[in-house]
Amino acid sequence: MAGDAYAHVPGGGLRLKGGKVEKKKKKTSHKDKQPTESASSSSHDAPQSDSTTTEPIQSTPQVDNKTEAERKFEEIQRKRLEKMLEKKASKSHREEVEEYNKYLSGLTDHNDMPKIGPG
Repeated sequence: MAGDAYAHVPGGGLRLKGGKVEKKKKKTSHKDKQPTESASSSSHDAPQSDSTTTEPIQSTPQVDNKTEAERKFEEIQRKRLEKMLEKKASKSHREEVEEYNKYLSGLTDHNDMPKIGPG
């Protein structure tokens, strides 16, 4: 009787709620890849021989799909970044630490933790 209760036990891992269902990928043999690699390598050889010539490469003009507001926003962001970098580069680390220490010494002491214990 005790064996009947455990007669049917499903195998496999425990599935959790909300977890991704991952399917096992089939392994491809290396024999399948070799013909495609040789075909692709032969097609890549031809453009490489052309690229060795001294012809200038024609680049396609970039199309700007941004609105006026987006361009203005990016310009302002760039200017702010430049200004911040100039401000950061003007002071050395030592000067910044001294300035910060002066700022901390000027603060009121009501936020400081009181000393606890002997000392």
